[in-house]
Amino acid sequence: MDKDNSTIKRGDKRTRSVISSVSDADASVSEQKNIKQKNKNQKNQQSDTQDDSQDEQEINIASEIHSINQKLNNMLTKDSSNLRELIKDVVLQLKEEMLGSLVIRIEKVESELFDKELENSKLAKEIETLGKPLNEQKNENERLQKQIKTQSENNEIKMNELEQYSRRSNIK
Repeated sequence: MDKDNSTIKRGDKRTRSVISSVSDADASVSEQKNIKQKNKNQKNQQSDTQDDSQDEQEINIASEIHSINQKLNNMLTKDSSNLRELIKDVVLQLKEEMLGSLVIRIEKVESELFDKELENSKLAKEIETLGKPLNEQKNENERLQKQIKTQSENNEIKMNELEQYSRRSNIK
């Protein structure tokens, strides 16, 4: 133990067997470095694949932006009919939406008007059927009034004749 104790440094409480040598320490450090480098390589490979996917996404986005830009340029030219067609479609859609409720109202009013016309035609037929007996009754009343008038005239004439006859009889 004295041998071991003689090699112990003053501040060190560990024995020499416990203290590792420089070569042992270098080997363990190099092993740790190799493990760390392997981990770094794996991380680098993962980051490279992520970078590649990000690059692909950026390229896709750039191509989409470019195509949108071309479409906008085409729409803004005078020769483009796409803008006109788009505006026509939008106007037609707005027109249909606005006129939709108006069409429904018109259809309601038309149906009510049709119903009233049907009712009016039914009432006209009823008036016609009731009008025939009424006209017959009026004609009968007029005939009876004429008959009464002629009867009363005949009665007056007969009364006059009777009076004259009675005067003649009284005179005789």
